[in-house]
Amino acid sequence: MNKDQSKQYSSEPLSKKIKSTETTAPCTEENNNNNKDLQHQSTSTNFKPRYTGPPFDQLTPSQKQIQDSILQSRPKTGLSGPFGPWLANPSICAPAQSLGKVCRYDTSLTKYQSEIVILLTGAKHCSHTEFDIHVGEALDAGVSMEVIQSIPRDGEFTLKNVEDNVLPLIENEKDRSLILFTTQLLMNSGLISDELYDEAKRIVGEGKDEVLVEITSIIGYYTFVAYTLNVFRIPSK
Repeated sequence: MNKDQSKQYSSEPLSKKIKSTETTAPCTEENNNNNKDLQHQSTSTNFKPRYTGPPFDQLTPSQKQIQDSILQSRPKTGLSGPFGPWLANPSICAPAQSLGKVCRYDTSLTKYQSEIVILLTGAKHCSHTEFDIHVGEALDAGVSMEVIQSIPRDGEFTLKNVEDNVLPLIENEKDRSLILFTTQLLMNSGLISDELYDEAKRIVGEGKDEVLVEITSIIGYYTFVAYTLNVFRIPSK
């Protein structure tokens, strides 16, 4: 991307947006207690699926082998989510399974940070199933229900709404920068300015490009997941 193209996708530097939230008062003890009463209302449990993958009694040897591998590595969730449709083509399913494992468990991001990125991705792509599935994962990772419910959904997902609704609830500078970087990537199809890239590298990656590779990979993988869930109308349960 040349300088002219970079300018087209530039916006206010991350550091300015981060500083604008630093004066926000942290949640009070009363707010934290009230947060315990908040509940997520799932919106994807009643979807009527279009396709959930090949019938078990018609699996080819390759499909059966991958199915067994998935069931072994995912004893609680099995072929739920996108894995059923992906199993239609073993050459898609096998590497997708491997990439998903890396994006979930083998990056330098904390589980808290990864789940924030996944929720933002699901929200941007209107994937109610992806969002619903990861609410529980996010809560286990320490993301509060207040933060989860502040994420704008569907047509309300914009950079401004993320800045106005989500950032005031986030105290950690690195996490705020991560949220802004992720939102910028999602809103601009990955086309961001040199300034935004350099600031995210400094704050989130602590000077390392590799961290931005991981974030971009998580967004890309869960975009693939979101598209699969949306196309085939896979329910969360």
